[in-house]
Amino acid sequence: MAVKKMLRLKDLEYFWDKGDVHTHLGVIREKDIRKSKSVVKTSKGQKFQVLEPNFTDLMKAMERGPQMPFLKDVAIIAFYSGIKKDSIAVDAGSGSGLLAIALARIAKKVVSYERDERFFGIAKKNASLFGAKNIEFRKRDVYKGISEKNVGLVVLDLPEPWKAVRHAEKALKPGGCLAAYLPNISQTEQLIRESRKHAFGFAKTIEVLEREWVVDENRLRPSHHMYGHTAFLTFMRKL
Repeated sequence: MAVKKMLRLKDLEYFWDKGDVHTHLGVIREKDIRKSKSVVKTSKGQKFQVLEPNFTDLMKAMERGPQMPFLKDVAIIAFYSGIKKDSIAVDAGSGSGLLAIALARIAKKVVSYERDERFFGIAKKNASLFGAKNIEFRKRDVYKGISEKNVGLVVLDLPEPWKAVRHAEKALKPGGCLAAYLPNISQTEQLIRESRKHAFGFAKTIEVLEREWVVDENRLRPSHHMYGHTAFLTFMRKL
């Protein structure tokens, strides 16, 4: 299912693809959704805003599998990597598919490797939700090799990414980016140590912190909640 519209009333949200939408506030008819540009009424007269769902909206409708990377990290990976509209990117492993879906909005094609049957199915389903047609999911262990050549980006979200470094080296074009999303600094250290045995350089490791601010008539302050450490992001270039 590719979501076409989001119907919203205060904190209530419904994702629409086709057919009538049944809510406790009444039924929203398909014909009314199709012809509406902003507001639609239920059979009980309640008004819902009709919106085009954006990326963060659709994330709420995703099926969960393994822990998904945070959007703050996904955005940094996408733009630090330097991929463009003609780029081919390799994502390993797929997990719930979020990173592959995000990269597919920029790159020409994304090939996503996942060896776990459960996650493989979830990732494909989520890609369909976003209408991402330029992702090829492969049920394969990336530790055993990467088939693609001359790619612009290889992203490793794996327990032992150092085992895939030599495969990434063969897959990447000169100047291409090897990126890794890793929760532990010890994983990062071992990855960089392994990369020094291969044609990689200019390694950089960062973490991204996100803090929301409360801005209204009576308050102007940082939120009490923030997203601190979620992962170490490492980037390096093939020489």
